[in-house]
Amino acid sequence: MKVLITGAGGMLGAEMAERFRQAGHIVIPTGRKPPLVPMDITDAKQVRAVFDEHRPQVVIHCAAMTNVDACERQPQQAYRVNAFGTELIAAHCHRIGAICVAISTDYVFDGSKGSPYHEYDSPNPLSVYGRSKYAGEQAVRSLYPRHYIIRTAWLYGPHGRSFPHFVLERVRAGESPSVIADQIGSPTFTADVAERLLQLLATDCFGTYHLTNAGPVSRYEFAQELLRLAGLPVNLTPLTLREWQTPAPRPRYSALISWRLEWVGIPPMRSWREALAEFVQTALR
Repeated sequence: MKVLITGAGGMLGAEMAERFRQAGHIVIPTGRKPPLVPMDITDAKQVRAVFDEHRPQVVIHCAAMTNVDACERQPQQAYRVNAFGTELIAAHCHRIGAICVAISTDYVFDGSKGSPYHEYDSPNPLSVYGRSKYAGEQAVRSLYPRHYIIRTAWLYGPHGRSFPHFVLERVRAGESPSVIADQIGSPTFTADVAERLLQLLATDCFGTYHLTNAGPVSRYEFAQELLRLAGLPVNLTPLTLREWQTPAPRPRYSALISWRLEWVGIPPMRSWREALAEFVQTALR
């Protein structure tokens, strides 16, 4: 199978490229910087040209503007990338008949539910980032039925900097990093998202799926377990979401669960503790 990946230089995109190659697929990694195939997802002519040249059977759309506070400060750019760029990708998937996989986020929810969100809960994003990503979701749904919308959350992995890297660097430097203790979510290992997506693509059961490691947890508790697994002192300063002043509001409770994985015969994703242990044992050594 020929698989085109947008944002292949990013943390999730690079993981997708690696895992799909290992599974025997032909991968076309696209992005803004060499050695990736050059493609700006907001350039309609360039997107058309790349699709026409490579004619992928599956497109995994990872490219996005993911800096939540930058999105709040630059809403036009956020919508250009996360909504309009996704519209272009979906439209060209429709044109050539490629399956469209669009990566979305837990930030489409407002966090007021107080328990994990499933695929049929109603989105109500708080921030420009969340609203622009939800606009991208809606575009995919309206433009092309052969799609998978994958909501994931709090991603970390070996390809690029993530929250665990930040915590480890600060603690190893003798600091006590401030970590939010009252924001609950679903930390997710990028390798696990890629593995489940490989399984999903074999089902042809299109639609929206939540792909996160199991179990809600605060960032503070997650950081504590990370340091314990790494054999470092648990030297952290707890902080409340209210104390952490940022331009963009964050959902207080945005943990995700999947009902649909079970319904299509795919096992649930492993716990965040198991995934984190593998990350520490392999990616950080």
